[in-house]
Amino acid sequence: MAVPSAPVPTVARRLLAAVELARLPIAFGAVANVWLMVLLARGDERLADTPAATIPLWQALASGALLAVGFMVFGAALNDFLDAKHDRAFAPNRPIAAGMIAPRRAMQLAVAALCTGLLGAIPFGEGALLAAMGLATIVLVYDAFAKHVPAFGIVLAGLATLVSMLAPCVSCTQALPVWLAMSQTMGVGALAYVLAEKRPRLTRRAVAIGATGWVFWSLALVALQWWRNEGEFLRGFADARLLVIPAGTVLVCAGVGVAKLRGVRGPRATEKLLRYGSLWKSLVAAAWLVAAGQLAAAAWIGGIALAIFGLVALLRETGPQLAEPTGWRS
Repeated sequence: MAVPSAPVPTVARRLLAAVELARLPIAFGAVANVWLMVLLARGDERLADTPAATIPLWQALASGALLAVGFMVFGAALNDFLDAKHDRAFAPNRPIAAGMIAPRRAMQLAVAALCTGLLGAIPFGEGALLAAMGLATIVLVYDAFAKHVPAFGIVLAGLATLVSMLAPCVSCTQALPVWLAMSQTMGVGALAYVLAEKRPRLTRRAVAIGATGWVFWSLALVALQWWRNEGEFLRGFADARLLVIPAGTVLVCAGVGVAKLRGVRGPRATEKLLRYGSLWKSLVAAAWLVAAGQLAAAAWIGGIALAIFGLVALLRETGPQLAEPTGWRS
């Protein structure tokens, strides 16, 4: 005889929905990118007087995490708020469409996250705060309409990564990690768009426009790298041969991605790609730190990334049981 299931506290289901709405399972990739720039700044004697290098390490890392997570949650919550009507028709399992979170709560979360991101920028100085305001503008433009124009939206997503990484230290001397992260964001974004079979389709013209945007910002970052290192392009790395480490990490991650996404399409492919993409960003950030000779920092960033990835995998299996547990049978 079946025993009726015990009622599940509504707060547990709403908490899981809020975590999904905020995209917290994939947030550490953005945090790792910001931490990378903070740690590179602290390891460069030319930046010894910048806020990123002078404030205590714990404060720099905490502020960087607030900056990264704040703006990511801001963009995610605002996106779901604006897409609520669309999701009710085409993605009924999304938190707002499923009735787990009220639209006004999503907007409140977005505003709180924006304030959190701006708060995280303050310790890094005026330049960081101006960059954060620019980042907020990019997110607003992306969520309002650019995401519906594939070429423009993909470039803006890459630009958001660029600005978020430069924000902690706008006078940074290492632009190569920023370029690689920007390129990864644009590449993963384009692939996710195609695999999700979104409309309008990514046409050849859109690809050409997106590629032009990537080339423009790539040249800008290359010029920045050259100018701030006074013509010594790879200055700041103990041995230029160590740059093979982040390059090799990218190639390995790309190979794993091809294997994991083989034959997968639709929303499941997008979710899988973004989840693995967050891990890849973290591992590439750790690889850059290895190339810069900061082995301890590389180890704990990589360790945190792997621990979070494992925890998210566990929650994906146990989450449905936590939200809708099955009853005991006698």
